Amino acid sequence: SNAATPSARPKSVSKKNEELLNSQNAALAEEYFNGVWAHESPIVECGGLVCRLPLEAEIYRGNPQSNIHKKLRLFLDSEEFGGSDGDDYSNVAASLASSASTGGAASASSSASSSSAGKVGAKAKGVVVERSDDDSAGNDDTDDGDDDDDDDANSSFSPLAAKTTYWYRGAEKLLKRELVQITSEADASGRLDPNALDASSVELLQLYMEHQQSWQEVNLVVERDERTGSAKTLTINRPMAFKLSESMGRLVLLGAIQAEEGGGAIERIEGNGAETQSIVKFLGAFENQCGVYVGGPDDMDRPATMVHGIENLPGAVEISPGTGIYRGGLEAACEGVLAGKYEPLDFRFFIGHTEYA
Repeated sequence: SNAATPSARPKSVSKKNEELLNSQNAALAEEYFNGVWAHESPIVECGGLVCRLPLEAEIYRGNPQSNIHKKLRLFLDSEEFGGSDGDDYSNVAASLASSASTGGAASASSSASSSSAGKVGAKAKGVVVERSDDDSAGNDDTDDGDDDDDDDANSSFSPLAAKTTYWYRGAEKLLKRELVQITSEADASGRLDPNALDASSVELLQLYMEHQQSWQEVNLVVERDERTGSAKTLTINRPMAFKLSESMGRLVLLGAIQAEEGGGAIERIEGNGAETQSIVKFLGAFENQCGVYVGGPDDMDRPATMVHGIENLPGAVEISPGTGIYRGGLEAACEGVLAGKYEPLDFRFFIGHTEYA
């Protein structure tokens, strides 16, 4: 067998996902097992991923001038956080102090590693959790780059883990408290009057509602304008359908272009027999198995974007050299699936996208 075998499995990836990757694309599996890489980038890159952070992280890493960010900073340095208020968060300091994974008392190296960190005293129940003086978004996701330390419960990663655990739990508690305060302003019917809320509450409510719309989104960057810096992404973890009805097939293939006329919506009507033939062929290939996703809120009335990893598919274009990710080639995809050359789920269809200015 030519199947790739892992030399050193990343602990964060399930074995079933690795087996699925190996069965779908042996070449990509070989790359993954023998040196797949990733890096953070200050700008979007075609073929890269844009991920939505948890709201707690966005508040902590967000605009230093925002009201909710300032509140969180004050809260983390206050005696209130980690106090004996009876909820789960009252044990923050104790849990950090007893956990080897976060550099607490159970870690033999915690004293040495903590002493090397820059100190800003964030105290709770007498336990000091270290935060660097220039604690910023850029510092939260870095480590010493030595993956071998992951096998050691007493690794130098522990101060970072402790810091992250501390501020994340603080952000959780603050967010819960602020939302409870906001909802308490609702009238008997549950409605909120924005004019009755202060600027800080309005800011948080807007951030919360926006976050709910894109919770845990992972977006693939498929276009980037080097001149303007704008980009187009497809959300890859919002499945919409895995089979096609006739109406869904038309939506994916033709789009749902609508126009306002006389106050009513006029749906697109097929213009000729060629479109009908295309729909018949498309449904023949993908009717029983088809991965359709909500790609984003922009241009959802347009035909779907087809993405795949088939290098030599006629009509396909690689989104960026070396990525192994391709767009287009629908006619060849249909013919290949009907001929048994490809599997329907070798191709994914995304309705809509997100544009970033």
